[in-house]
Amino acid sequence: MNVERLRRSVLLVPASDARRMSAAASSEADGVMLDLEDTVTRGAKPLALDNAVAALSRRDFGQKELVVRINALATAQGRRDLDVIAAARPQAVCLPKIGAVADLLRADRAVAEIEATHRLGPGAIRLYVMIGTASGVSHAADIARSSPRLDALLYDGGDYLREAQAVPSTGRSEQLYAMTKTLLAARAAFLDALDGPALDPTEAAVEHEARQARAIGYSGKTVVDPRHVAAVHRVFTPSRDEVERAQRLIQAYHDAEASGVGVLEVDGHFIDAARVRIARRVVRQAELAEAMRVGRRA
Repeated sequence: MNVERLRRSVLLVPASDARRMSAAASSEADGVMLDLEDTVTRGAKPLALDNAVAALSRRDFGQKELVVRINALATAQGRRDLDVIAAARPQAVCLPKIGAVADLLRADRAVAEIEATHRLGPGAIRLYVMIGTASGVSHAADIARSSPRLDALLYDGGDYLREAQAVPSTGRSEQLYAMTKTLLAARAAFLDALDGPALDPTEAAVEHEARQARAIGYSGKTVVDPRHVAAVHRVFTPSRDEVERAQRLIQAYHDAEASGVGVLEVDGHFIDAARVRIARRVVRQAELAEAMRVGRRA
């Protein structure tokens, strides 16, 4: 898990739509994912690929992490996407419909060859992997550990509902097993875990899903509307109370260590080293969020 990069929100935009790409560049999102896959019609895929390459060459997305979701590598379009996009040097490539370790390793080898051809440093291009197919969920832990190039797992509820033949509900009870398994796979491999877009496009539904994902342990959420970024940031940014509590805990722990106290209690809770690590992460997340906010204003 990269504590030096915030991934509270990743704004997914069809690369075939220049207007929406421009709006994404000026949005408050932590990351932008240019989509060549499901949000792009078959006839518009060549245009989307051209637009994504042009966007990567301009690099006008500020501090945002710029990711490109390619088509499935099992298709000819996906293989072409990877060749063209990786050569254009995105910060990360998102791989959809990964169902087994072998799928990811093929992509990893292809990216390594492209890095060598274009004299990029090893590991310069990072990978996101989407987990949602029945096979992908079943093998999530193995997939998460199979490449040092991986930065994040992205749970794909749409794929999961389709393959599991589940009936969607407001509370996503039918998805909690898959969401939790994806999260644990990511955390065991020290990766970020991102929740997929909400099926219900209302802001209330997006915020509800974001709160559910954060409670489980997710790092952030993918959105499809720039207007939803603020709601997601409200959820995934530590509140002032959370930061102050974390700072009190850290200070109390340091004081206890200095005085040789073995058992420490803060705000009615016993504190150990694990809780201190969590507190430090909360404080660092708040610092990064503030740096992002100030950077956008500069």
